[in-house]
Amino acid sequence: MEKNTPQLWDKLWNDNKSIEEDIYNLTVEEHGIRWRRIEEIVLKEFRTFNGLKVIEIGAGAGTNSALMAKRGANVAVLDYSKNAINQSRIFFERNRLKADFIEQDALSLTNNLLNQYDISMSFGLTEHFQGHERLLINKAHFDVLKKGGIAFISVPNRWNPPYRIYKFLAEATGRWTVGEEYPYDRGEFKKICKDINGIEYCFIGDSFISSFHFLNPIINKILKKTSKKNSIETIQDEKGTFLDEYFSYALVLCGKKV
Repeated sequence: MEKNTPQLWDKLWNDNKSIEEDIYNLTVEEHGIRWRRIEEIVLKEFRTFNGLKVIEIGAGAGTNSALMAKRGANVAVLDYSKNAINQSRIFFERNRLKADFIEQDALSLTNNLLNQYDISMSFGLTEHFQGHERLLINKAHFDVLKKGGIAFISVPNRWNPPYRIYKFLAEATGRWTVGEEYPYDRGEFKKICKDINGIEYCFIGDSFISSFHFLNPIINKILKKTSKKNSIETIQDEKGTFLDEYFSYALVLCGKKV
């Protein structure tokens, strides 16, 4: 697998999407069960998004921070890929939202970012690290938080079968494009929280049922189906089940800095 570098992510974020795709992607996330569970936690802790200081780390487009900006939060988007930051600017502009954009390495945060935010988050970031850097990249989410702030760290779940099958086949056939990626389980996150110290935590997931989209190319080939054109009008709220917390693709650590 290719090492994770700014150059790798610049290459991956060099694919410009249309205005329609950016608006569609934000709407899909807004109807997803993961976002609705995150929203529920935020409202329980803070009662409102208005005025909250939020930072999304290794953000790419910054989809989830855009949803918080839509609800009145003051948002910062941080990434060490110049192309990712540029794509995020476009994404926010197309969705008529505002943010601060920070081109910086999350492993070398400047002092002005520390202890400043009510919410930090990442979606598909920390699984690209190993060893001591894996601890440090998770710790960075809490270093930027004020006391009482909450971090949402969403990563691939080691116990999600469709993802593991897809990843194995993609790597075996040379079609894996996102560099090194090492999924998590709940036990690893618990150890990380213990090592960081001063963290209260729980876990949520996205939809286990929806994770079968990883196998869609295989299923569609067997059934000789073609994918349907994306349309906002067809988007419905994603349903959750009791399996999500343990077996969904996204394993989300919800950690409070105490």
